[in-house]
Amino acid sequence: MKAMKIMAKKRTRGGYRQPANPAPVSGPGALSARTDGGPGSATQPIRRIPGVDYGEQQALSEQQAAAPLPAEPTVPSKGMATPRPPLNRDVFRPTDVPGEDPRTAGINPAEAAPDNTLLALKAMYQVSGFNPVISQLIHNYEQRGL
Repeated sequence: MKAMKIMAKKRTRGGYRQPANPAPVSGPGALSARTDGGPGSATQPIRRIPGVDYGEQQALSEQQAAAPLPAEPTVPSKGMATPRPPLNRDVFRPTDVPGEDPRTAGINPAEAAPDNTLLALKAMYQVSGFNPVISQLIHNYEQRGL
């Protein structure tokens, strides 16, 4: 009888394999960029807004599709900025503007805007959903002029 040779397969599949063309690495989150070399899109993707009422999501998506924003925000260049002088951080030095009242920072009280406290309180009252504390402040201000 002839001796049988058993041929085993050579198994070299396991272990680390170094890629021939490693992919470039992109930044995390908002810093991420395409790494496949594709052109990408000229406009921003349509984003889903969480927490909107039923049916509003479709309207918002249609609005985004109707007026797409550019992929990269365009910022107009202002040219060369004039360099600022270095700040003097010595807070105990004499004033740069002698004769100026330090309490008003150079603003003439006669030229200052009139007091609109009551108008601001009424606006805050409406925006806050008619908060009773702001209502009391308005009442006190109207009664005493505080």
